[in-house]
Amino acid sequence: MWELIIDGPVDGKSNMTIDSALFEEVASSSTPRTILRFYQWSRPTLSLGRNQKIEKAVDTDYCASRGIDVVHRPTGGRAVLHDDELTHAVISNDSSYFGDTIYGNYKAVSEALCRGYNALGVPAVLAPDTKKVGGFPNGADLPCFMSPSRYELTVNGRKIVGSAQRRVRDTFLQHGSMPVTCDRKALASATRLEDSSLLDREMAGLAEFLAERPTAEELTGTFVRAFQARFSIEFQLRNSD
Repeated sequence: MWELIIDGPVDGKSNMTIDSALFEEVASSSTPRTILRFYQWSRPTLSLGRNQKIEKAVDTDYCASRGIDVVHRPTGGRAVLHDDELTHAVISNDSSYFGDTIYGNYKAVSEALCRGYNALGVPAVLAPDTKKVGGFPNGADLPCFMSPSRYELTVNGRKIVGSAQRRVRDTFLQHGSMPVTCDRKALASATRLEDSSLLDREMAGLAEFLAERPTAEELTGTFVRAFQARFSIEFQLRNSD
């Protein structure tokens, strides 16, 4: 029995505070536990990996002018612009489901997500290897969606889920940004990229592959069922607080 949390739109700071608290809760547990949380964002938010520096990764003036919040995630990775998307967080200390390595965690979670995308009619696959993209002359930190890492999800080579993870001993927190649509120009400007042309080629939202946009409830339900099918588990619904 896993725990399931489904939250509506919340501000970025609160979302990250909730995920951090859940991570600490599971890390301090003496029994195997897994929590799956789905949530949205009440306003556009640029989240940075826990070790990124704002002055290097963000155009703060642009974000302020566009009403884009900036927060740090408890996980690693690079900048993600959260807006029109569904986000998931998996928190677990149970290696019997996920293995005990970072790549093992990524693969297991991505296999569940892939089932969900395929059920929606999106031909997603797991990336076999990490794709490296060089930096830019202005020294900008490239955003997360610029290139897929091993076992992240792609469609026709374009990344559709941006993942980041933190692992402490036997407990991990994995974040996943699942865009419905992408504002590539805003992401490029927020992260000080010279233009959005590379993002046009490297990232995609799921609505680009569907004739009709699914509702947030339909998306969440599809991915809940996908996790149930991949891991042969049932969920107990709980609140994030």
